Amino acid sequence: MRDSDLQWLVQQLIGTAELLGQQMSPTAAALMAEDLSAFPREALDRALRRVRTEHTGKLTPKAVLDRVDEVMGRPAPNEAWAMALEALDERATVVWTSEVSLAWQIARPIAVGGDKVGARMAFLSAYERLVRDARDRREAPEVLVSVGWDGAARDAALDRAVQYGRLGHEAAAAMRGTALELAPPVLNPVALLAGKVEATAQASPEMRRRLTALREELASRAKARAAESAAAVQQRNEAWAARQADAQRRVDERLAAEQESEA
Repeated sequence: MRDSDLQWLVQQLIGTAELLGQQMSPTAAALMAEDLSAFPREALDRALRRVRTEHTGKLTPKAVLDRVDEVMGRPAPNEAWAMALEALDERATVVWTSEVSLAWQIARPIAVGGDKVGARMAFLSAYERLVRDARDRREAPEVLVSVGWDGAARDAALDRAVQYGRLGHEAAAAMRGTALELAPPVLNPVALLAGKVEATAQASPEMRRRLTALREELASRAKARAAESAAAVQQRNEAWAARQADAQRRVDERLAAEQESEA
């Protein structure tokens, strides 16, 4: 975020606090602005508008971050659980975030075993922890698409994701264009993509070839995304550390200036 954007954010925070009946010093506003500076200005503007119209208590970083999550597409815990439950149906295409997907990996074995209550508890615990960690790193939610084998349902799910702002039109069009249509319908595409012998044996040689190629491509993409994600996380951590150091320097300078003026 540029210095002009930081100044705008400081003014927005002070004005928002005053509307909520709270006096906020420039130093406190500068510290809060530095904490929020990793997010886009547009998202912060929309989030602060919601704070001014919805929030009734004091202005806190959590109050802003909660609205930033909403604006940037990070679902609330109960909404995330509802998304995850859709993944129990292998026909369904699910548009969710990486945090929902990771939490579901922990809860899915429990849900498949029939304990929906235990699965929900495990999911919510894991999801809230993942969201906290992402917030600490000031990471925006990453939207993922888990493609099901029902083509009609897939298109409907992609349309809903575009309508709710979770997925862009271009991304949805790409998913439609690259999705693999499996035939005959009696085959289980999830089992086929997992490489299970008993399922693959039912497929034609051409289908097995296509599935093998697709598995290799997906594995390659996953490795590439993991490497890119690790590099991006390192860059964000370094940038965040630099911003924290710069913020502390500014606060120290401001406090020193205030002490000199008082003296």
